[in-house]
Amino acid sequence: TTTTTTSAPSHLRVMSEQKDQQEMNPDAAAGETMVPRIDSVERVASTKWLALDSYSYTSEDGKPRKWDVCNRTTSSKDCADAVCIIPLLRKKDDPTTVETLLVKQFRPPVERYTLEFPAGLIDKDETPQEAALRELREETGYVGELCSTPPQVSPEVCMSPGLTSESIHVVLVEVDLDNPYNQGTPKTALEEGEFVEVLRLPLKEGLKKVLDEKSTSEAMPIMG
Repeated sequence: TTTTTTSAPSHLRVMSEQKDQQEMNPDAAAGETMVPRIDSVERVASTKWLALDSYSYTSEDGKPRKWDVCNRTTSSKDCADAVCIIPLLRKKDDPTTVETLLVKQFRPPVERYTLEFPAGLIDKDETPQEAALRELREETGYVGELCSTPPQVSPEVCMSPGLTSESIHVVLVEVDLDNPYNQGTPKTALEEGEFVEVLRLPLKEGLKKVLDEKSTSEAMPIMG
């Protein structure tokens, strides 16, 4: 375990940029109190994927304070950490009937199975659209549309800001059921150690059913 100083993650970019602008233009900053602000970030411990950082910051009342934060070691200041994919499955001759996909997998932090939309980290030099199509193919076997109906990407959103700096894009991906790759039972491309059950269900009725039955189901729904 080591203790080092590291730069603040991506969700602090705006605050950092504002502080830099005020320092470059002291006249504009005169009389203004630059709080809240992050003063420093100290790395307490880390593993391959996660790091525990201690933030020193000044709160609105001008007092110095501390906050422990879990950060991804793969975070980049230039983009979000991951994508959450909402697949929209339909046939050309019946566009009003829409299905979606959920994945069921065991999550050690909650000690049970969860029901989630497909999701995954954005690789280096990868766009959110590319990450969404790749993760959808790997986790479910289904191939999303890229040209005819490009994936729709949400703004960068935070997940659990009281605990982590992780941010994601929610991506709507159209899946053409007339595509031969999406017929039958598409073959997944899971990584070693991944065990995923794919559920295909009607978008509106299916999601409502899953949430209504959460008290009796062994799988915990993910709201996000």
